[in-house]
Order: sequence, then structure tokens, then C-alpha cells
Amino acid sequence: MIDLVQRVIAWLMNRVRVNQVHQSMRDGVAVFVKRRRAGGQIVVWLANRFLALTDSGVCMFVHADEWTDWEVHCAQLLYPERQGVTVGSGQAVIVPEVRGISLRELLRRDDTDVNKAFVLAARELRRVHQIHCSYYKAAWSHGDLHLDNIICDLNAERAVLIDFDTRHEFHVSQTQRHSDDLKMVLLELIGLSDDKWKQLATVFIEEYREGSALGELSRRLFVPRGFARVLWYARTHCSSIRRIEPRLQNLREIINRVKVL
Repeated sequence: MIDLVQRVIAWLMNRVRVNQVHQSMRDGVAVFVKRRRAGGQIVVWLANRFLALTDSGVCMFVHADEWTDWEVHCAQLLYPERQGVTVGSGQAVIVPEVRGISLRELLRRDDTDVNKAFVLAARELRRVHQIHCSYYKAAWSHGDLHLDNIICDLNAERAVLIDFDTRHEFHVSQTQRHSDDLKMVLLELIGLSDDKWKQLATVFIEEYREGSALGELSRRLFVPRGFARVLWYARTHCSSIRRIEPRLQNLREIINRVKVL
């Protein structure tokens, strides 16, 4: 019964949207306008209480101005060559459209280039994990790196990270933050209903290949208890633990093999 309740809560969590997003045109440029929903501050406050109970090491921004500042900071830090993200009226963030397709959409389409997309994603994640962030006084991290937040332009052979409305807590170490970014991508993969996950996880880990983050990740690959299991279900799309545990062992084996290469 407890397990069922945890799954239901996780299912609901995946459907809560704090920000509303719509497409628009600004000066002839396609943009996305993100704005905090009515009542969003209360939802974020409650979400942060839950995230603290799970010892997740991540948090959302209670105050919209802190969120908009972080969005602009991350976009400028990671992609200074791109047209800038700006703050609009009503505490909105205006984000120029990024060319490409999300990893989740590529998986839905069963695209033949999905392996290449995961290589590009790992390459980009390794790059941004080397960028110094003044907020952390250490290397940057994302904090909510699900498959919708990685956009791949297969023709340009480039991946871009988007949506910076969640961050890691500042007290969490750089290695832990990087391993958490990796873990979120991989937990979504092992939640897939078929066996394509293993090939995708392998190319992703092989391309990322940063030893300290992978070592920390290997130590964190276990099914948690208590409140943390709700977050686990949310990240694995409520997949059966019986199916997940052998896949976690497979992941540890892949990581250990890559670390000795």
C-alpha cells in the first residue's frame, strides 16, 4: 500500500508545472516566454520542503526574480555566443528558440540517430561541467537534467541544455552535483520499457568519462527508502523496482569498465 501511494505521488509530481510557457515572436525571432503561474510561489515552497526531506540536494526558486536572474546567468555563462536570454515584463523570461529536438522526443520517434544524440549530450554535459560558476565558486551544474532539457541539433552535431528553474544547493560538492546530473539522465533511461536503454547508457557514460563524477555516481546507484523513494519513482517514471535493480547493477558495471579504460 505504501509503495502504491509513493507511485501516485510521483505521478502527480511529474504533472505539476510551476511555470507556464508559450511561443511568440520578438523582433522577427522565435522565442519562448516563461512566466511563473499564479500560486506558483506556494507550490515551490511546498516542493522545496519535500526536496529537503528527500535529501535531494536540489531546490527551486521561491521568489521569481531569483529564478529569472539564475536563468539569465546560466544562459550567458554556458552559451555566450547565442542570442541572449532576457527578463520581460511581469517577471517573465524570454528565451530564444533553440534549434533541435529533445532527447525525449528522439526516443519517442525511435530515431535512428538517437545514439548520436546521447553522445552529443554527454559531450556537452562534460563541457559545461568544466565551466566555473561564480554562484557555486566551483564548476557549474544543472540540477534538473531530465530528457526534455537536452536539445540536440543532429545536423550541427551540437547539444544544448535548457530550462534553469531548479538548481543544486550551494553546499553540495561539485562532484556530487555532477554525479546527480548524470544520474537523472540515466534514471530516465533505465525506466524505459525495452532494452535500448543499455546501449544508450553505455555511449553516454563512455563519452562523458570523467572519473570522479562517475565514481560518485556508482556509489549513489541504489533504490532509496522513505520520502526519497517518491522522488526516485518520479525520476524513473514509476518503473518497477524489480526491473530497475538489475539495471542499476548493469550501470555500475558499465561505469567500472569505463573508469579503467
